[in-house]
Amino acid sequence: MTATQTSTKYPQSVVQVAFKLPLYIYRLGWGTLINWIPFLVFTSCNQKTGKPRHEVLEYRRHGTKYYIVAARGEQSTWYQNVIKDSRVTIQHGSHIYDAVAYKVENPAESLRALYMFSRNSWIYETLFARMSSAQAADLSTLAEVVDEFTVVRIDPTPNQPHLPPVTPFNEPVRQIAIGVVCLMGLWLVVSLLRRVISR
Repeated sequence: MTATQTSTKYPQSVVQVAFKLPLYIYRLGWGTLINWIPFLVFTSCNQKTGKPRHEVLEYRRHGTKYYIVAARGEQSTWYQNVIKDSRVTIQHGSHIYDAVAYKVENPAESLRALYMFSRNSWIYETLFARMSSAQAADLSTLAEVVDEFTVVRIDPTPNQPHLPPVTPFNEPVRQIAIGVVCLMGLWLVVSLLRRVISR
C-alpha cells in the first residue's frame, strides 16, 4: 500500500508512538503494570551498529516458549538481526530473560502459533488474511498458507542476559512522569465529581 508522504505522516507518527508506549512504560520502571498485556520487550543486536535494539512485540505463549509473528515477514528489522545473532533478551513485566530466537520451520508448530493469535482476537483474522493469500484466517485456511508467514519461536535460557534490557529513565524523568500521572488522575477525579454534583 502506498500513499503520499503528507497523507501518512501524522497517522504513522501516532502509530509509532502507540507501539513505543509500552517501551516508555518499561523505561519508567512500570513494566509490571502492563504484565497482563501480551507484549514483551525484545532486544536484539543491531546487525549494522552492533548495539542493542529494543522492540515491543506481541506474543503468545505455549509452556515456556514464546511465539511472535513478524508483521513484515523476513524484512522485519528485528528478524534480520536474529538471523545474524539468535541470542536475544526479552522482558515481560519484571522478568528479564536471556533467550534464543529462531524461525519456526515446522508447519504444524507455525500453525499452532498462528491459531493462538487468531483464536482470541478477530483482528488477527483480518490481519492474517491481509498478510497472506488466504481469503480468511480460520484454522483450515491458515493451514494452506502457513508457509507464507514468518513465525519466530523464543526459548528462554538459564543464562545471564547476553544483551542489556531497556535502560531506565533517570530519576528526575521518572519523578516528572509520576507527577504528570498524579495530576491526570486528580483531573479525572475532579471531572467525575463535577458531573455527579451537576446532576
